[in-house]
Amino acid sequence: MITKKDIPLDLLKTIEPIAQANLDLVQFKKEDNTFYCFVETDSNSKNFFKIFIDGSKIIGNYDSTKYTFEFKPANTSNAKHSISQTTLIDLGEQFQSWIILIRDIHETPSVHDDNFVRQYAEFYYNEFKIVDEDADNSPFDPNQQDLVEVYLLSLYNAIEQSGDKLSDTEKKELLNDIQELQSSLPTTTKSQVMKGITKVFGKLYKTSKTLAKEIVTEAKKYLIKKLIELGIEYGPKLLEIFSKP
Repeated sequence: MITKKDIPLDLLKTIEPIAQANLDLVQFKKEDNTFYCFVETDSNSKNFFKIFIDGSKIIGNYDSTKYTFEFKPANTSNAKHSISQTTLIDLGEQFQSWIILIRDIHETPSVHDDNFVRQYAEFYYNEFKIVDEDADNSPFDPNQQDLVEVYLLSLYNAIEQSGDKLSDTEKKELLNDIQELQSSLPTTTKSQVMKGITKVFGKLYKTSKTLAKEIVTEAKKYLIKKLIELGIEYGPKLLEIFSKP
C-alpha cells in the first residue's frame, strides 16, 4: 500500500490541509491505485473522492501531466459520479468544492433523515462533546481507546440482553452501530466516536425514554464490573461523563 512518501509533495501539501480540516465529515480509505480515497464518515453514504496514481487505467485520452480523479456526487444537480483530469491547482479547488457540497448535503434537513434521532443525538452530543483542541483530527490515545471499548462493550451487552423491549430489527441496527464504532476506534477522531455513541443514545431515546434509561443503567453496572476486573480505579473524563445519573 502507498505511504505519504510515495505521494508527490505538491499533491500532499494541497490535499492534506483540506482533509485534516474536515475529518468530522470525511475519512481516508486505502484503495489500490489511489494517492487518496476519501469517503464520508456516515457509513450509509456512498459518496467519495478519489485521486488516482495511474490515470491511464481509468480514463481515455489520458494526459500524464494531469491528475485523474473521480468523485460522487458530481455537483449540486447530479448525484452520480464523475471522472476527470486536471492540474494540481484545480484539483485542490475541486476537492474543496466537493467537501463544501458534502457538508451542505449533510446539514440540509430531509424527510429521508430520521429527524427525531438526529435531534436527540445532537442534544447528547452537545452535552458530551469533547472540548480537546485536537478532538476533530486526533483519535483517543491507546489507553483511552481501551476504556471507551469497555464502555461500548457494556452498552452492547445491555442492548443485547434487553429481551423483547426492542424489536429484532431495532436491536440488530443498534448492535451493528456499536460494532462499527468498536472496529473503527483506532482510525476515528474523538469527535467522530462521540457522534457515533450519541447517535446510539438518540436511537435508544426515540425507541423509549424509559428503556434508554434502563439500558444505560445496565451498561453502567457492566462498566463498573469490567473496570474492577481490569484493575482500573478511575476512568478518563469521558467515562465519568457516561456514568452521570
